[in-house]
This record gives sequence, C-alpha cells and structure tokens, in this order.
Amino acid sequence: MIHHSKISNRSNFILALWSLLFTKCFTLEYLVRHYEAPINSISYVWILSITMAGVATLVYANIQTEVRTKLLKHPNFLVVLALALLIVILVVKSLLSVGEVSHSLALAATVLSIIQLLMHGKDLKPRAIGISICWFVAALAILNTTQPQAFLFFAMSVCIISFLPRFAQFVSLRRGKLDSQAS
Repeated sequence: MIHHSKISNRSNFILALWSLLFTKCFTLEYLVRHYEAPINSISYVWILSITMAGVATLVYANIQTEVRTKLLKHPNFLVVLALALLIVILVVKSLLSVGEVSHSLALAATVLSIIQLLMHGKDLKPRAIGISICWFVAALAILNTTQPQAFLFFAMSVCIISFLPRFAQFVSLRRGKLDSQAS
C-alpha cells in the first residue's frame, strides 16, 4: 500500500500544487460561465495550465524514480488509473456541455471518493475514510447546484479536501525540519 508517511515531502508538495491548479481552473471556469465572458476557457485556462504543470511534473517524476516505482507496484494501480481517466473524461464532458455539468462533476467527485478508498486498500485509516466521505458529500452538494455553480463547488471541494490538508502537512513537516536544524 502507499503510505503517506513514505511519500516524500516534495511529492506531497507537488500534489498540493496540482490541487491548487485545479482549484484555480475550476474557479476560472465558473467565472467565465457565470459572467458569460467571451473567452475560450478550454484553450486559455485548462490546456495552458495543465500542459505547463504536466511538463514540470514529468521533469520532477524523472528525478523521483523511487516514488514512481512504488506507485507502479501498487496493487490497485490499473484500477486507479482507469478511474482517473474516467474523471478526466467527466471533467472534459462538463467543460464541453452547456447543461448537465453538475451530473458529470458530481460523478467525478464520487469517483474521487472511490479512488481514495482503493489507494489505501486493506490498510484503511480514519483519514482516508474521512477524505472519501468528504468527496461523497461534495458530490451530493455538487449534484444539487446549478450549472455554473457546480464548477465553483468542485473548485472549493478540491481546495478544502485536497489542497489545504496537503499544504498544512507540508508546512508542518518544513517547520519540524527547521526546528530540528535550529536545535
């Protein structure tokens, strides 16, 4: 199983940055749709952001071969990868459609809930179960919103459920290292 304690501090920081990137993208998508801005958000928000972050992550992944090897050996790797691709399809569907956005994003949040459980397998901890429940509650909230607000709810969910805990963990680990170096 993949244990958060075994993933390096840098990997946790990369995941936090990706969460922040998706928070930004979904928030901008909400603003573009809510204010009906004449902007092609797929080109100017999504593709540019994900391409630049993807290149940076690939460069980092080539440096961090140990972490990549652990992820590839995970027993549920292919299932998690397939579900991640389903999330990509659902998000793209929601970006391209005018209606039914909340259904696609709610299903994506539900899949994120399932992924959280699969990543921990038999080694489920209360934290993983809590995060899974949070994604399921987010899915219900997103399902009960209107079309442009679904993007904002998804953005807030990514920020609250994924970015903030990882960033707080990163900061506490950095403080612990700085305190031990000062002693």
